[in-house]
Amino acid sequence: MEKFVDTLLDEAIYTQILPSGLKVILLHKKDNINTTAYFAVPFGALTLTQRLSDGTVIQHEPGLAHFLEHKLFENHQGMDVMERFSALSCNVNAFTSYTETVYYFNTSRPDVQEPLTLLLDFVQSLNVTAESVEKEKKIIIQELRMYHQMPEARLMYETYRALYHNLSVKYDIGGSEASVTAITKSGLETAYRMNYHPSNAAVVIVSSQDPADLMRVIESNLIAQAKTILPSWVNETSQEPLTVVHRHKHIPMDISATKMTYTFKLAPISGDPIARHRHEWALKLRLELLFSSLNPQYQQWVDAGIIHDYFGYDVEINETYAFVLFYGETENEAQFTSLIDTVLKQPIEPLSSYLYQLKRRYRSFAFRLLDDQDDYAVHTIRGLFTGVTLNDSLRVLQDMCEQDLINAAKLMENVPSAIVAVTPRKVVQ
Repeated sequence: MEKFVDTLLDEAIYTQILPSGLKVILLHKKDNINTTAYFAVPFGALTLTQRLSDGTVIQHEPGLAHFLEHKLFENHQGMDVMERFSALSCNVNAFTSYTETVYYFNTSRPDVQEPLTLLLDFVQSLNVTAESVEKEKKIIIQELRMYHQMPEARLMYETYRALYHNLSVKYDIGGSEASVTAITKSGLETAYRMNYHPSNAAVVIVSSQDPADLMRVIESNLIAQAKTILPSWVNETSQEPLTVVHRHKHIPMDISATKMTYTFKLAPISGDPIARHRHEWALKLRLELLFSSLNPQYQQWVDAGIIHDYFGYDVEINETYAFVLFYGETENEAQFTSLIDTVLKQPIEPLSSYLYQLKRRYRSFAFRLLDDQDDYAVHTIRGLFTGVTLNDSLRVLQDMCEQDLINAAKLMENVPSAIVAVTPRKVVQ
């Protein structure tokens, strides 16, 4: 086991790769009362096409990763996994994102050997029947219908569908009613076999307990010595044109005020993940200077009613897709989009004196992450899977200069955009 003292974050981190290929990261926080343990695989909603080394293409149904997350909790050695964790005084849960699936528990008990063993055990086997798969479909379809009745969730779902022709980001993480209906027992077993091998997984634990004791529990588990061989495969991504599907889309819902997004579809950036992250930081900081209260014009927009509390923006740049998204609640779409178009063209130099202050603010946000076990662990997991750690991100942020923010404007030049709004449903008299 290797120990690394992170002087930037003032944290002790222990790492080891076990004979099975499982990657273990222990984040030692000496003053913590709780222990949180995570098992994660880089298999999420975006992973729909995987090509085996012999050329065979495995096509997963949209929503399958989320479906698999549900089923893995079922029938481990005849027990209800959630009930067993509860009996051990542990909170247990899981989530599926676009890029990973994560199972975790949190507890304040001083001895975590039994819950940690249970976590490692139940993710090593998938026990499903055709009948249980059919039963789960009804539950997940009800979930999807519920989310689609939530204005903000529906807005984001429709925004991705307006932007992307082919990429799997256009699907809900849970899939669609049609794709969930098409999921089979054999499809789940194939996806599990390809993606849940220990060599494709990571265990991350945030705890004050002795790292050597925690490592002994993991090393004594069968997951440390798995003999099966992970099938060799690569993920494949559909080709995506740099055009939008819908430039303007309205969705009527039973709401009182219009919520909308104005999104710019950027070209993805392949290659070095750190360089890609640098572009993302530069664009994020540029938007923060232009569209936050650091801009002296901001209060005027609020007073004029162009923006409200429900206003923000997001930047995402990765290998397969990239976008800049603005969202807000407004009764005047044209006024809202005109404001964004106008401000995006403003020079950044008059606001650059705030850059140092802004960098310090984001740096403090990052340090606060360390006090939240969940955020700290999830950022560590994503850093492992993406190649951009929290440390990397802080170093990129520290190196940002005014010229980086000026250059970032080029990423948004002559790119297509989409306006999507959920609007109050008209009442027929």
